[in-house]
Amino acid sequence: MIYDTIQGMNCPSCNKPMRKVRWEITNNFKSGKDFKEFDKFTYECKDDDIWVTTEIPLAEKPANKPSK
Repeated sequence: MIYDTIQGMNCPSCNKPMRKVRWEITNNFKSGKDFKEFDKFTYECKDDDIWVTTEIPLAEKPANKPSK
């Protein structure tokens, strides 16, 4: 499977670009320092009826980093 953050996802079967059909922010249902958020993308290939979902951890926001 080929994933490119700029282009998106290619189908693992036909290698054509897949269409992004959904995007949402999810989390790991924990609290405190263990809490993490993720970018969740769902892609679809209509030719092969294949769906792919990826969850990528969000980068830590600069506001949450301790100042020097």
